[in-house]
Amino acid sequence: MGICSDRSVNYLKSLNLNVVLHPLEDLEPLALLGEYKGARGIIGTLSQLTEEQDGNLPKITSGEAANINGQKSSKLPIELGLDILGNIIGAMGGNLGVKAAYERASKVEFSYAGVTRHRANTIEIGDYLEASKVRWDHPILKKYLFGKGRLYILTEIVTSKKLGVTAYNHDNSSIKLEVPVIKELVGGSLSVGKETETTTTVTYEGDKNLAFGFVAIELSAGDRGDDGEFDLVFRPVKAGTVSFGVGAGQGVVFADFEGALPELKTVDPAELGEGELIA
Repeated sequence: MGICSDRSVNYLKSLNLNVVLHPLEDLEPLALLGEYKGARGIIGTLSQLTEEQDGNLPKITSGEAANINGQKSSKLPIELGLDILGNIIGAMGGNLGVKAAYERASKVEFSYAGVTRHRANTIEIGDYLEASKVRWDHPILKKYLFGKGRLYILTEIVTSKKLGVTAYNHDNSSIKLEVPVIKELVGGSLSVGKETETTTTVTYEGDKNLAFGFVAIELSAGDRGDDGEFDLVFRPVKAGTVSFGVGAGQGVVFADFEGALPELKTVDPAELGEGELIA
């Protein structure tokens, strides 16, 4: 089921993140996110944006995301919250039947623990591009750099294998859930338990770290410089304004950058040029 609300895009805004709607194990900084005719998907990496050169790619550093660990999302309407939870549980390897455990709830709230931040330095990205020659004439890249297309580079992603979920009634009182029932519904390799004996927060933990949020900058072609080459323009992407996800065998693309998210749509990978970049 698709998430057809802009709240699915901005529910991580308070954490200064954009959303990966279908959490991924193999997403890394320096990935290129292309958007064309309303479709979005990962089309390559930074090294494929430029001609081969001797310079080193920006380093990726990893560390604890102290500003995210222990933080909570806003309380989300149950339908939206369960769509998000279903995507996360599915990515963790669990059964989407867990939704049945929340049939009495009106809202849900997510909390984050064990979050790791993976980051490429934006200045180093600029240094790399300044020392490189952009492949302006590449048949795939040029539709994102010019005209209607848009191109983003992911500068940072956050990953975790653990998620806490608290359910609420209409009056915002918390609901106690039966953990044994949830364990049976979830199945798979997930670990399910309470944070403490007295809390109503149920934690779900998988065996692999999944990317669920990201930071990005937009790249586009500017005017020609004195040397006749196009200038590469950088623009920051505001938190909570962009999202993307990839379904098995398909490019799933969505989002908006200025407000409402009108719809999700599934497109053929060929439309995105996925897999056609050659270094």
